[in-house]
Amino acid sequence: MASCPMSKQHNDPNAHLLAAQCPVSHGNDVVNPLNNVPLNLSQKPNSNQRTVLSTKREVSTIPRTTSADEADDSLDQRSSSNWVYPSPQQFFNALTRKGYRMPEDQMATMVQLHNFLNEEAWREVLEWESRWNPNSTSAPQLAQINGKPRELTYKARGLQWANWAMPSRFPARRPFDRHDWIVRRETGELIRYVIDYYADEPDEEGNPVFLLDVRPASDSLSSIQLKCRTAIGGLWGSFFESESTSKEVST
Repeated sequence: MASCPMSKQHNDPNAHLLAAQCPVSHGNDVVNPLNNVPLNLSQKPNSNQRTVLSTKREVSTIPRTTSADEADDSLDQRSSSNWVYPSPQQFFNALTRKGYRMPEDQMATMVQLHNFLNEEAWREVLEWESRWNPNSTSAPQLAQINGKPRELTYKARGLQWANWAMPSRFPARRPFDRHDWIVRRETGELIRYVIDYYADEPDEEGNPVFLLDVRPASDSLSSIQLKCRTAIGGLWGSFFESESTSKEVST
C-alpha cells in the first residue's frame, strides 16, 4: 500500500488518478521507444496556461540502461545514468495534449505523486530481485517502460470475476493504470514485471491511498521459479512464525 503525499485539497476529484499515471502517449506522437513519452516534450508554457510552472526535472533512483540511440533521449536524460522524471511543465503539457484540463496550482504535487509511486514500484521490484539473487553485486536496471492502462492483466481480470462470484470476499476494484517494466539483470537477462495500480479508500484525513501490485510476469522460466520460491518461502516462514508464537504463549 502506498499512502498518497497529495492533499485532498484539489479541484478535480480524479486529479490524483491522472497524476498517478505516466504522461505516455497513446496517439500518433513520435515517442521515445524506451518509455513511450513524446520526444522533446516541451518545457514552454501552454497557450492557455495562466500559472508559471517549474521546468525542473527530478532524477529518480531507478538506474536505466543506455539507450541504443541516445538521440531518442532528452539532454536531461542523456546526462544521467538514472531515469529522469518530467517537470511539472512537461507533465501539464502532456496531460493537455491528451485532452485533460488540470488544476495548474496542483501540478507540482501531482508530479510528486507520480514520482512517489514509481519509486515505490521500483522498491518492490528490488525486493523481488533480491530474492532471486541475494548475493548480487550489481543493481538491476530498468530498460523499458510500457504503459497499458486499457489492457487488464489476467490477474486483474480474475479478481473482477472473483468479485462477481464472491463480492463479500473480493472488493470491487479495477486498476486505473497498468505498467509493464522490462528489467535487465546483471547477467543481461531481461525480465518483464507487471504493475497494477489501484485506488484504495482514502485515509482518515481524506487523502488518496493507492495499492500497487508488482510481480514478475509469468512468461519466462526464471520468473515462474521466482514466484514459486517466494510463495513457498512465505508459507515456510508463516509456519515457523506460528510455531514460535505458540511456543511463546505456552511458556
